[in-house]
Amino acid sequence: MKHILSVISALFLCLGSFSALAQISIAPTTVFIDQNGIGTLFITNPGDTPQEINVSFLFGYPGNDEAGNLTMVYGDSLSEKQFGMGDRLRAFPRTFILTPQQQQTVRLQVRPDRTLAAGTYFTRVKITSNAQTADVEQTTTEGVSTQVNFKFDQVIAAFQKVGAVSTGLEFGPIAAQVKDGVVRVIPEFKVTGNSPYLGSVTATLRNSQNQVIAENQQTVALYFSGKRAVELKLPENLAAGTYNVLLTYETKRSDIPSSDLVQAPLVTQSVSLVIQ
Repeated sequence: MKHILSVISALFLCLGSFSALAQISIAPTTVFIDQNGIGTLFITNPGDTPQEINVSFLFGYPGNDEAGNLTMVYGDSLSEKQFGMGDRLRAFPRTFILTPQQQQTVRLQVRPDRTLAAGTYFTRVKITSNAQTADVEQTTTEGVSTQVNFKFDQVIAAFQKVGAVSTGLEFGPIAAQVKDGVVRVIPEFKVTGNSPYLGSVTATLRNSQNQVIAENQQTVALYFSGKRAVELKLPENLAAGTYNVLLTYETKRSDIPSSDLVQAPLVTQSVSLVIQ
């Protein structure tokens, strides 16, 4: 009689982009609930194996540590009570089998609540995929089998705008560090208004003649307050001297339509940098 020796599950949590190993593809990578309380996901199985799909929710948001590194925050019950969607949010269907080369539309529906204060509410949508059949099975001469079964969790953000929404940024001290040819600018920030700040930041390095030496843009998702580092690779053989790094924040991203983003005026911050 065969015995299962082991079942191994690999869980991958992703923010915005997904591993090439993922068994399914998801679009869009950020969901905005419309005024009717409906959001839409398209889940596609590009492979040759049927996939078991489960859609669930968990409250979380991007945060940061004291060094300005991006971290994910889960288990913040106070913020969840104030900004989460809780059991008002449902998925239809929640579980299903996705056959090869097929696509499934998943509707996210938020139950209305007229007591909600104006603002942007948010959560994370977790889509778990698991091959319907075992990926690997080997039988030894002793009749013992080994089964390896991979599960993939892909996590995306979902937002609901209620009433008049606004956002913005205020800044405190800014630190700058240079290491291994990379300048790391770490501003202290605070999000104003009643919504997260979703957009992009462009870091521009200028010399004493105000010439652009290097530039880099990256997306940002800032929710409350803290420090969030912005990095810029320096050109090789950069001459010693004093430079200026300008950070330009705007509520614009290539992966999200402007109509979905809570708009705010462009804001800039700068810091001097001495290269020796």
